Amino acid sequence: MPVRPARASALAALLACTPAPPGGDPGTDASTLAPASTTDPTTTSQTTNVDPTTTTDVDPTTTTEPPPPPVCGDGLVQAGEECDDGNQDDADCCTSACTKGQDEPGQVCWTVTLEGDKNGEDQAGGIAVDAAGDLYVAALVVDTLTGPDALIRKLDPGGVGVWTQQYDGGANGPDAALEIAAEPSGFMVAVGRQTVAMGQPSEFWLSKCTPTGQIVWQFTDGAPIAGAAAALHGDDPVIAGNIKQNGDTNAWVRKYDENGTQLWTAVHAGASGGLDSLGGVAVDGAGNVIAVGRESTAGEGFDILVLQFAPDSTPGWSDRVDGGMAGNDWASDVAVDPAGNVYVAGRVDAGGGFSDAWLRKYDPAGEPLWTGGFAGAFGESDDVTAIAATADGGFVAAGSTAVGPGDTDLWIRRYDPSGAEVWTDVVAGMNGGADTAADVAFTHDGGVVVIGTLTVAPNLNSDVWVRKYGP
Repeated sequence: MPVRPARASALAALLACTPAPPGGDPGTDASTLAPASTTDPTTTSQTTNVDPTTTTDVDPTTTTEPPPPPVCGDGLVQAGEECDDGNQDDADCCTSACTKGQDEPGQVCWTVTLEGDKNGEDQAGGIAVDAAGDLYVAALVVDTLTGPDALIRKLDPGGVGVWTQQYDGGANGPDAALEIAAEPSGFMVAVGRQTVAMGQPSEFWLSKCTPTGQIVWQFTDGAPIAGAAAALHGDDPVIAGNIKQNGDTNAWVRKYDENGTQLWTAVHAGASGGLDSLGGVAVDGAGNVIAVGRESTAGEGFDILVLQFAPDSTPGWSDRVDGGMAGNDWASDVAVDPAGNVYVAGRVDAGGGFSDAWLRKYDPAGEPLWTGGFAGAFGESDDVTAIAATADGGFVAAGSTAVGPGDTDLWIRRYDPSGAEVWTDVVAGMNGGADTAADVAFTHDGGVVVIGTLTVAPNLNSDVWVRKYGP
């Protein structure tokens, strides 16, 4: 498939970040790429000759200096700290003494709003957390000169902005960052789309950035592919979405190496033809890829689709679920816990053109363990669009719930390992409209971060919204 580097003029950074050299031409065979050097070029190695007959006297009374005490407010939960949210504010989830400050589960710690420099429809994409507790958010923001642009922003654990990268495809057309994934070391990849030529459809876009905001590589692909979800297997990005083939649209998964070179591609075509697509992807501890979305059927509308692939792309277990109304059902996101259990979030048809939120947990072999969901009190459409799992088998789900005619509010709920509710929050934008969550993740202190879109003026103005909750 033709892959070409993004044009040099396509990048616009809000903060000065010096681009790093590309890791390799994504269209080049991996065997031709030299491995990345891990040596600091400013460091030289010296060899010292030591007389083997020489001995060194060691004072047995010498002791090693103890490690420095924990620093409350650095965003790292260390020995003796109950929490550390990156600040010393006594009024939020973690006090200035690094003791938990919330009176009850799910207390709001902080909230951040992001928007472009024009009052337009800014849209939330994804959120990810690295090993240091820093956050990376992806979004679409509307700029006065260049139109909708892809935006990536790094936040510290307290929600304070560290750096921002804003990408324009060069044609002042629609560009967007749809999903993001972060390595423990802080390197991150973002998937979305860019418009690189006036009057032409936007193209698949993938970018890798360092923890300090430098571009490692980015490229667009003019093939008929669309990426909707991103995960990482070690340093290797895994992207899920759809591909157009011979007049049909099929579910599509692709794995790249750390330099952006394609490793393998897997395609799933439903037996009935039609629009098959994937909206969520995760990688388990063994390297298996689990992707979720929807499959078009002849008599049941869309069915929920769950696919597993081995690390080498060999198909594994799968599941297809009809919600029971022979209507449109689909999965939006997937998460995996350390035990290999799989959590899937989506919606099922509820009749009358409405939907109910849907959740299911699978064991590592693909056997369903339980199925749940909810129907909101108003009776119109409810949806789960994002899910994240904890080590103990608990999870958090987020999406939207109907509160009035054509009016949905952002909805987030934390569950314990049995699937019972721990806490729920519902957040409304201004003046009605469609408010919804786009992604959710756990923080290292047991809290939850969620990114969503809140309405300012229906169909005219919306903002990207990020919030942290306590455990």
